[in-house]
Amino acid sequence: MWKYIIISSFVFLGASYYVFSQNHKALTQSGGELGLIQERFDSAVKSKTDAYQSKIDAAYRDVRTEWLTGEIAREEEVQQKAEEDAALARSKGDEYKDESDTLKSETETVERELKDVVSKTAPVVDLDPDSSEPAEIIAAAKALMDENIELQSKIDAENDQIATLGAESDRLNGLIDAARKLGQDRQARISPPELKCSVTYVDPGYAFITLNAGIDNGGVVIGSRLAVMRGDKKICELNVTNVQARESIAYVVKKSMLAGEAVKVGDRVVSVRNDK
Repeated sequence: MWKYIIISSFVFLGASYYVFSQNHKALTQSGGELGLIQERFDSAVKSKTDAYQSKIDAAYRDVRTEWLTGEIAREEEVQQKAEEDAALARSKGDEYKDESDTLKSETETVERELKDVVSKTAPVVDLDPDSSEPAEIIAAAKALMDENIELQSKIDAENDQIATLGAESDRLNGLIDAARKLGQDRQARISPPELKCSVTYVDPGYAFITLNAGIDNGGVVIGSRLAVMRGDKKICELNVTNVQARESIAYVVKKSMLAGEAVKVGDRVVSVRNDK
């Protein structure tokens, strides 16, 4: 019976090692690259990565050590049980001699296997396999595992910070691009393409026309050209002469007036883009 138990243990040991190998690959396999972030964060990311690289290498050893710790404990239990059964067999006399010899052989096999496990496990946790006891290896493995958990928490926090900084960088770059485009439009005396407002007053002699959009609520640019629209038909073009916070003043470019038409209060006004 014990022979089968020990053989089963060896089979379980092999299967466990295979599972460990798969876990080891999963732990060390790259999960994908970080999206490109702004150059000013590259040096910070590299510095953080280098600082924790050696500890990350130790992280997978925790998983391996945890598995080997269980194997050592199971091997010790098997060895102890084998020794107890051997002692009982010897006390009952010759009728158990054959069984005692078998158990002794199995015990020796277990001892060899345990010694082999210790020799392979001790270096992983920086211990001398010739002078270290299984209990020492287990304690060292647990300490290493606790350190790995703390390290992983720090790495996750750093990754979250990097992602946050990347998102903020994208937002700021968007604002910078928008501000740059707005500056270019103002230099070129072009109002924003999304400008939509309407005529609020028309001087009888077309000396001036007022609009319900200014700097704050439309980004109207002084000196820019606007178009008065009625449906899909352009009635005329306007030249902005004065811009306030929420109101603008313009005059009609008379040569642009559509024959037979007149500007009316409520007419829709849009930006005229020179690049279109």
